[in-house]
Amino acid sequence: MRKNIFVAALLLLAGITMSYAQPKPFMFKGQVIPAGTRASFTVPLATGAGDSVRLPFTVLHGTEPGPVLGLIAGVHGYEYTPILALQQLPDLVDVQALRGTVIVLHIANVQAFSGRSIYYNPADGKNLNRSFPGKQDGTVTERIAWFIAHDLFSRCNYVVDNHSGDGNEDLHPYAGYYEYGKQAAASREMAYATGFDWIMPAPANLAKEEQALYCNREAALQEIPSLTLECGRLGKTDAGSVDRITGALLSIMRHLKMQPGEPLKANQPFAITERASVKSEHTGMLKTAAYAGMLVRKGMKLATVTDFTGSVLQEITAPVDGVIVYMLKTPPVNKGEGVFSFGVLPK
Repeated sequence: MRKNIFVAALLLLAGITMSYAQPKPFMFKGQVIPAGTRASFTVPLATGAGDSVRLPFTVLHGTEPGPVLGLIAGVHGYEYTPILALQQLPDLVDVQALRGTVIVLHIANVQAFSGRSIYYNPADGKNLNRSFPGKQDGTVTERIAWFIAHDLFSRCNYVVDNHSGDGNEDLHPYAGYYEYGKQAAASREMAYATGFDWIMPAPANLAKEEQALYCNREAALQEIPSLTLECGRLGKTDAGSVDRITGALLSIMRHLKMQPGEPLKANQPFAITERASVKSEHTGMLKTAAYAGMLVRKGMKLATVTDFTGSVLQEITAPVDGVIVYMLKTPPVNKGEGVFSFGVLPK
């Protein structure tokens, strides 16, 4: 009897000890983040030109074990709504109730952000979202891509790359993912957990030896469940788009059981499985009354391209029955640029 009491006491003591055991700190790029805390810091990255760019991070490390979710904004520096959303998000997460870890890269392309540059990093003229997987000893944009593809993605179980319409682009919000490899099903579930009504799967025509080019595509090639979240337009900073992004990201965290509660559900999600586009045949000025989200019919006139004096050079019509996903909405247009991107309606 005394032996049984002794064993029971030991088991009780062990249970108490286990219940008070602290989760391990999370370590990232020399930073140590204790469980139940958050930390903001910058990571220096050599540019190859004798100086460095500092990438701003916030890491939230929960009190219970769980997945590591990587959130990225500012791959394009003029896309402001996701940048603002990721600045606000840490204040919306209760780290004491967080399972797992969230790594936030606030602005991937700091030089483009500071230089108010659409598409390209003014330091080297390269588009970060056409540079993956990057080069360890390349230009600054290629080095940033390499850092994200290797140093960041190696720590992540899930990734969301957040974008919006750039300074010249109108855009309807959507969640995009790649139907590729073992990660496809998990990525699809994440997309539907955003609450966005437009879901855009990309075809699974990727090869391991193929250059990813895109941030989300690189994650897919590494078979990390991942999304591109697009919300916002024309480089604006409207609170509605910012709130929609933070709401979608918090919903993804609930879907992944990182936060308590149920994920959002769109009333009638629409999967866009086929795309079409129209390019400008001339350099000049774009005139259009069309808008992102607009329903179009094949042959419908959408825009005119003129020279700088106003003479008509090109009439643009819809090539398909569909919806406008995104489009150029400011006057400057160059030969070969995509003017409209459409989602094709099922026949």
